[in-house]
Amino acid sequence: MFRTTVTVFLFLMMMVKVESACDTELQNGLFQDLLNMMMKIKGSNQELSTCKCQKKVPAIAFTASLTATKSIGPLETIKFNKVWTNAGTGYDPNSGIFTAAKKGYYQITATIMSQSGKWFHASIWKNDQQTVALYPGKGHHTGSASIVLNLKKGDRVFIKHHNYTQDFYSDVNQYSMFSGFLISE
Repeated sequence: MFRTTVTVFLFLMMMVKVESACDTELQNGLFQDLLNMMMKIKGSNQELSTCKCQKKVPAIAFTASLTATKSIGPLETIKFNKVWTNAGTGYDPNSGIFTAAKKGYYQITATIMSQSGKWFHASIWKNDQQTVALYPGKGHHTGSASIVLNLKKGDRVFIKHHNYTQDFYSDVNQYSMFSGFLISE
């Protein structure tokens, strides 16, 4: 009898898409009902507990862009002045630095456009450690980089210009940008 119940349950599981997200009450309720039905068929009066999902994590995300062409010195941090999103207020446009409000895995991306006829090199930094580089090449080309970083609370992430390169480009179309968000704790 139990083998038949398991077979029926597995068949039903293949037919019904069940997601583990707690905010999908109908799907979680259906899954919970199936589990309780299996327990009753097995002869147990004990019902399984309901979903014990983790509490929802407040959003941590930012996107900032640059509204005009800028010249910066060697090893200077790029300050993206137009803030589009700053959930959790981790990005500071005055310093160009994102500070992690909590530990977790973060997706970080950046795109830089080089000035016409000029070279530009930059990198994404985590605290005092250079990670991946952006190299758009010479003249109105974009370079992008993306990385997942395991950050601790208080870690800083920013885009730093390399030595011996020149201006980078942006205008009202905001070709140069910096963005990140918490993936998971």
